[in-house]
Amino acid sequence: MKNYARKLLAGLALSSLCTLGFAGTAAAADGALDAFKAKHNKVVELVKKRAEAAALQKEVDDLLDYKALAESSLGGAARYTSKCEPRCAEFETLLARLIRENYLKRIRTDKKYELAYVGEETKPRGTHVTTNVSLSRDGKPEVVEVVYVMDQVGGVWKVQDIITDGVSLAKNYRFEFNKILKDKGINELIARLESKLTELASRPSGPTAVAPKK
Repeated sequence: MKNYARKLLAGLALSSLCTLGFAGTAAAADGALDAFKAKHNKVVELVKKRAEAAALQKEVDDLLDYKALAESSLGGAARYTSKCEPRCAEFETLLARLIRENYLKRIRTDKKYELAYVGEETKPRGTHVTTNVSLSRDGKPEVVEVVYVMDQVGGVWKVQDIITDGVSLAKNYRFEFNKILKDKGINELIARLESKLTELASRPSGPTAVAPKK
């Protein structure tokens, strides 16, 4: 698959995730897939009602495990503090904002797609909820597998990684961030996160994407 298509589909995966969260009402006894679907349907309704950004932000924050994503992006919990100190709190806050803003931007993408649920599988590192994203590119249909790696945090299912077309979001961050840290340190990494947030804020939102299949 061409690099452009990979980036587009990764973005659509993020938009799908953005539409997945609502405030922890799925019981802990429910499976990850059931919680995923319930949360998704809740936010689809919010989007249809043109809910304010703050309301959508709350739902996204309820779904994503920002701490786990931040730690993974720097090589794991054991290495986290040594990589980001003395600005760990600032780094985590900025990364959370970046992920959240990407999701909230992509939820109204102008790329038409459908999301189909495939199933869930318990693995040593989290429960994998598998979906298929179907869309057209240059008039040709494409289907890409998107896997949401989930675990329970305080009795609530949360997403700790997204694997799009075999590519892990956390691993992508780790590769990019570690290179910046090695060359220029945490101050440069934080500056680049701030720059990316400014760039995202300047982009207009497109029309709301079609609702995924139930």
